[in-house]
Amino acid sequence: MKYNNVTIPEWLDRIIFDDFRAVYEPRPMEVVYNPDQPYDFVKLYLGTYFPRSYAEAYGITFQILSIKGFKEHYINLEEINLLDFCCGTGGEIIGTIVALQSKLPNLKRVNVDAFDANVDAVRFLLHLMSAVNSSKEMRITININPQCIYINSEQEIKDIVNLTNVQYHFMMSFKAINEFVQHKTFDKNAYELIASHLFPLLSPDGVFIMTDVSTKLNDSILFYPQMMNIGLNNYIKQTSLYKSIIPAACFNHEGICSGCYMQDSFYVTHTRKLKDISKVAYRVLCKTNFAVELMHNSPKKDCRAINNMADKNLPYNN
Repeated sequence: MKYNNVTIPEWLDRIIFDDFRAVYEPRPMEVVYNPDQPYDFVKLYLGTYFPRSYAEAYGITFQILSIKGFKEHYINLEEINLLDFCCGTGGEIIGTIVALQSKLPNLKRVNVDAFDANVDAVRFLLHLMSAVNSSKEMRITININPQCIYINSEQEIKDIVNLTNVQYHFMMSFKAINEFVQHKTFDKNAYELIASHLFPLLSPDGVFIMTDVSTKLNDSILFYPQMMNIGLNNYIKQTSLYKSIIPAACFNHEGICSGCYMQDSFYVTHTRKLKDISKVAYRVLCKTNFAVELMHNSPKKDCRAINNMADKNLPYNN
């Protein structure tokens, strides 16, 4: 299977479109800001953007599990802890768990802490997870704790950290931090700020998947991938505690990168759409010692940002 060409499983397709009567109808301008969207819009989001997030998370997790040496740290685990910051209807949660289930034969349970500002999305997620758990195709149990928290300042992020008492194997934020940038929620780079609070919750061999849209900021010449890379690279330089493992080139170049543009395309097929496309930028980071262990025998990758002849729109070269 190609990591970026994903088909929603039939059992999940039935849950989304038959049981929950989700609607496929792209509305790119209306998903720019999600906390206040009404219940009916959440059904539209479930049918349109949930499958995209599922495909992105499944594909990225598939890449992570394919890194030499990574799976050995997880192959004997029976329980995994996962945190999703700004979870929406949970497409990335299900995509990650289905990928993990396919590669980790001993996995029996995934504990999920999920946070979002939209109460209807959180409610949907709770019912959706109940339906997923009831599916005979899922051999593992998902124990989910969804919470509605509106982030209006740095304090609310601290509150999330204070609510947790575990270390996470998988942490993620999918296409959400751009909303804080748009609304100027924070005075500093939102990607760097959120990383500084959430990254310390990683387990020694945990990973943080950060994705976002690949479009341009409304009032800037910068694109969101550039701002994400600026923020993450600044935090990495300041702490030296974390490093990237995807894209592989970032492992070697993030210390000198001033913030490049990057983009990857994912295609998802379900009963309402053939090869629906989603374009995103993403980084996968972990603690430095773990990153060095995983990447020390990997061939050094060229960074597209410092190659003037490179096509910046090509898929990631991992």
